Amino acid sequence: MLWRMMKAKIAPIFCFLSLFALSLAEANPQLAGKWKIDRDLSTAFDPWRSIELEIEVDGSRVTIEELHTTGRRRSAQVYELDLGKASNVVPVSLWTGNRHIGAYIGGAGTMRVDADLVDEGRTLALECHYVLDTSQGSTPVRSHKEFRPSADGDQLIVMELRSSRPRPVLYVFNREN
Repeated sequence: MLWRMMKAKIAPIFCFLSLFALSLAEANPQLAGKWKIDRDLSTAFDPWRSIELEIEVDGSRVTIEELHTTGRRRSAQVYELDLGKASNVVPVSLWTGNRHIGAYIGGAGTMRVDADLVDEGRTLALECHYVLDTSQGSTPVRSHKEFRPSADGDQLIVMELRSSRPRPVLYVFNREN
């Protein structure tokens, strides 16, 4: 009886402390900076010729700006993420993963992103959920992305596993000075 009473009083305190600790999570500062893709070390990323990332880290807030370019066409995607939130909703104007397959962002034009730090805070892991529209209809897609800086901080490895793709996509970025 005493244990039940103690458990009932301790459980809310434990939940509060767990949420408080989660809100204090800070992204690896090595992620911050400007990054340019290394074509030779990365999975093909047609139709784009270049991909650049700019990552800002401010405590538990991470902003990732992706810039995809080919010729005169430029497409930017910004992910504003709060690691203290269970889920982030990111507006998407163009799905940049389109590899000549006629798939476009669907649904409400948003992506739900669950962001977490793994590997003792070294790696930023994103669990993304979105809908793609194709000629066959709408398809829900789940994508797992990891942003992992090298030990010396000069390279950033971005690995993506997509529910709609049998093989992982690997992008290697070099830090720009």
